[in-house]
Amino acid sequence: MDHREENTVTANVTQLPETASAEDILQALDKDGVVIVRDFLSSGLVERLNAELQPHIDACRMRDVQTGYDDFLGGSTVRLHGIAAKSDSFPDALLEPRMLAVMDALLKPNCTDYRLSAAELIEIRGGETAQVIHRDDDSWPRAAQAAAPLVINVMMALTDYTEDNGATVVVPGSHKWDVDRVPEADEITHAVMPAGSAAIFTGQCLHGGGTNTSGKVRRGLSVSFCHGWLVPVENSWLGVPLERVRQLPERAQELLGYAAYDGTSMGGGMINMYEVGSPKALLES
Repeated sequence: MDHREENTVTANVTQLPETASAEDILQALDKDGVVIVRDFLSSGLVERLNAELQPHIDACRMRDVQTGYDDFLGGSTVRLHGIAAKSDSFPDALLEPRMLAVMDALLKPNCTDYRLSAAELIEIRGGETAQVIHRDDDSWPRAAQAAAPLVINVMMALTDYTEDNGATVVVPGSHKWDVDRVPEADEITHAVMPAGSAAIFTGQCLHGGGTNTSGKVRRGLSVSFCHGWLVPVENSWLGVPLERVRQLPERAQELLGYAAYDGTSMGGGMINMYEVGSPKALLES
């Protein structure tokens, strides 16, 4: 059932200032499962990301809606992966220090390292309908969710997010609910925020793309991280050419999957290996 078009809303999303620390963000996430940090990206970085991604957005064909999953992705929504290959400025967003400190705190208790699950440009255009409310953790089987949250998403606003241009719909507090609980209308709200802000939410928090009735573009960069032992949503090995990966900072290379996952300190084993070693060897040849 989709309640997102109801008008009675009492829920709200905590908004933190640009000066918020990683600890401030973690406290808000513990309470609500979602938080907005204003001016998370500098205006200069937002401008560069928009300029570098614009040619790829212009070249993108709109999706034909033929199946339920196509409808979930949206027929009036542009989606791009392989952002590391499309934007020289992307590492500045990928390696934001507070963001990585949050990932350290929330993901590393159940893994020795995490990796990029997906970096996705999402541009909602006029006429797009509301996406079904969902949890990002449900990308993986319930059997894995004892280690929840499996993923943390950082939705970076590259344009203003408003209620009428498709701002992300969120349900604060839903990260603590039973998985079958359906939100009431007054528990649902929008992540309204200016360009440069970021809405950070855990993989257990209910959310979805909003309806765009304004006709104005709502553009965001969704950067999500998952445990290093999970198959990520995006296959960065195929989406980002090796010659581009070699140009990235070492930590960015690791986040894109170019590192062996060593789970021995947690009683696991070595996975994601290449020639009985690390995939980093591909970057050195």
